[in-house]
Amino acid sequence: MKRISWFWMAICSLLIIILFVSWQQYGKLTHSAAILTEHEAEKLVQERYQGKVSLIKLGNLEYHIELEKQGHLYLIKLDAESGKVLSFAQADSTPLTPTQPLKVELSEEDIKKIVLTAVNGSLVSLEKINNNQEFSYKAIVNGADKQTTIVVDAFSGTILSSTTTVINQPPKRLTENEAVQIASTRVQGEVDDIWLETENNQTYYFVKIETKDDREATVQIHAITGEVKTVTWDDHESKKNEKGKDDD
Repeated sequence: MKRISWFWMAICSLLIIILFVSWQQYGKLTHSAAILTEHEAEKLVQERYQGKVSLIKLGNLEYHIELEKQGHLYLIKLDAESGKVLSFAQADSTPLTPTQPLKVELSEEDIKKIVLTAVNGSLVSLEKINNNQEFSYKAIVNGADKQTTIVVDAFSGTILSSTTTVINQPPKRLTENEAVQIASTRVQGEVDDIWLETENNQTYYFVKIETKDDREATVQIHAITGEVKTVTWDDHESKKNEKGKDDD
């Protein structure tokens, strides 16, 4: 009887050992097979909290997840087996700064087109300006009677400033017809000759007019202002005597 008892005790012990080893091997395999995949964990969190998962990592059967929602960042711990949320916390109270788009600088040709579209005239100069890493272009455009200085943002093409000044034009000289009209207001007659002379850096028209009574006058007129400077008459008697000698 004792032998039979010891025999069954040995058999039971062996069965217990076999069951324990089997559980250690196959139980763990079954346990591992039940872990959520990253995709499943990400989908679960996004559906539950209506946010965007920016980072997910697995460690110690827990998913560590970063979730962006309404400009804030949240840290989540998720049980990798059950899908249970172990913790949910906001990373900080400061809203996330949206990613700034890459700024692309415009070419000089693009800047020239913007400038000449905004201002009619001829582009005199184009200079790139760096003001504390804020880049812009300064352009000068000459028109018929004005000069415009325009500043354009180097990236957006926005016109930052525009200043116009009147160009000082050189004084315009009278035409011969204008000089004749002025001279005719002083001496009535037929214009015999007209010419220009410069005296002391001043330019004058000289208009010679012959009157109906056979006299001649020379009217000196400032070529810029139109001012009558002098009216000089030829000697009538001298001219008459000269004509008599010619008749002889």
